[in-house]
Amino acid sequence: MSKFSQEIEVGGHLIDSSILTKIFDKIMDLHGEFQVQEIEIGKKKKDQSFARLLVTGKNQKHLDEILETVYRLGAVSKIQQQITLKKSPKNYVMPDNFYSTTNNHTQVFHKGKWIPVENMMMDKCIVLKGNRAFCVPVRDVKKGDQIIVGEKGIKITPPERPREGVNVFEFMGSSSSSERPTQHIAKKVADDIYNTKKNGGKIVIVGGPAIVHTGADDSVAELIRTGYIDGVLAGNALAVHDIEYATLGTSLGMNVHDATLAYHGHRNHMDTINAVFKAGSIANMVKTKKLTKGIMYECVKNKVPFVLAGSIRD
Repeated sequence: MSKFSQEIEVGGHLIDSSILTKIFDKIMDLHGEFQVQEIEIGKKKKDQSFARLLVTGKNQKHLDEILETVYRLGAVSKIQQQITLKKSPKNYVMPDNFYSTTNNHTQVFHKGKWIPVENMMMDKCIVLKGNRAFCVPVRDVKKGDQIIVGEKGIKITPPERPREGVNVFEFMGSSSSSERPTQHIAKKVADDIYNTKKNGGKIVIVGGPAIVHTGADDSVAELIRTGYIDGVLAGNALAVHDIEYATLGTSLGMNVHDATLAYHGHRNHMDTINAVFKAGSIANMVKTKKLTKGIMYECVKNKVPFVLAGSIRD
């Protein structure tokens, strides 16, 4: 066995749900190697399958990156690893490197046994209370809560069939998408903004997160910086996506400039929210130079008023 290798196991409907194929693809996409050491394929429709793989990376960091990715697809380490816990430093704030949940059934390994996570939802954290584990939104995090960090000791059960639907950004690929303004519409908007300002009027932008994941964030930030925008009305999603892009280069974990999935991208959205809570406010992020560009940055620096409304989900 190579120094930078680890055995993993995965069970379930591996073939008809393409779970094993996805694991193979992810390992190869990340330029790792694998050997199938054991595989048992179910013979009947309801039979589950099992596979044991030896995964190899170039170094320990590379191997850890591969393992964290395949764990999200339902694989687990052959040698069970205890979860790691850290206390919340204050209300509404999760510790660094907190585990960001999926919406799939999840179990955590604690004191030698697997514990199901209750109230499972995506983009939350997992709080351990005694021998029970709970999925908790950031608004319910209390100082001192024992929160799982890292990816060790977590087992995800993927859905048995691939879900129907499109990639989170695929709706922007359609020629009829309202997220892709045609050139003549964009020119008309630009002319209206210019003429309004020329005649002494004021411009208030009512925006959503599509500004960010269509690649227009830098342009809107420049409009604010150069005095064309006098106010911003938006939901909190615009602020989160804008700050995620400004600090991590992604929007919902996707690299904005080439629409590829970033490493650890699944947690970037929640990392951004946590960073704002840690700082105390968006203005404090600017003041402490943790936020140095983007729409919200330009609003704060140029004293352009903004209103962010919470969604029903919040």
